[in-house]
Amino acid sequence: MGFTFIKVKHNKPNNLYYIKAVVWSIISFAFFTSLVKLILYYIVNFVIGRSKMSIGKNTKLHPTVVLRQAERIIIGNNCLINHNNVLQAGKDKAFIKIGDYVHTGANVMMFAYNHQIDDLSVPSIQQDYYDADIVIDDDVWIGAGSIILAGVHIGKGAIIGAGSVVNKDVPSFAIVGGVPAKVLKFRTTEQSDK
Repeated sequence: MGFTFIKVKHNKPNNLYYIKAVVWSIISFAFFTSLVKLILYYIVNFVIGRSKMSIGKNTKLHPTVVLRQAERIIIGNNCLINHNNVLQAGKDKAFIKIGDYVHTGANVMMFAYNHQIDDLSVPSIQQDYYDADIVIDDDVWIGAGSIILAGVHIGKGAIIGAGSVVNKDVPSFAIVGGVPAKVLKFRTTEQSDK
């Protein structure tokens, strides 16, 4: 059984079509509504969040970082929190505590809470949350796209490989990776002598 391919001519719209579409969307009510929501979202989740959190000297937060329950986020000195990171402290009492000289890649997420799923008679979206602190010690590097879950303690000098899901404690100077993250090896003084 063979396939027959049919040639179809594609009529790509010209530039004028796209210009009209852009202008029409800009003057629409939906555009203004969306723009106001986006500005308010940025103010609530970055500007106000940054004013509520505790942030150390020489620490840089990219303007696309989302800070939720920021009054329970503490970041030390000389850190870099890269673009599109989401730092979500606990819904009730859990903190995110980040030490000095910590840096993250893009799209890192930290959630110091999780949905309860204990009551089978209630949809999970309507159940309460579990809160547990996330503690990240000094000199930790968290690779792009990693997710740090509630209750995790990452030891000093650890490296989290890109795309990892960290659901349990990481020892100091460990290099971890995977889903869920596992210890791959440890940083040693022999490595720095090379």
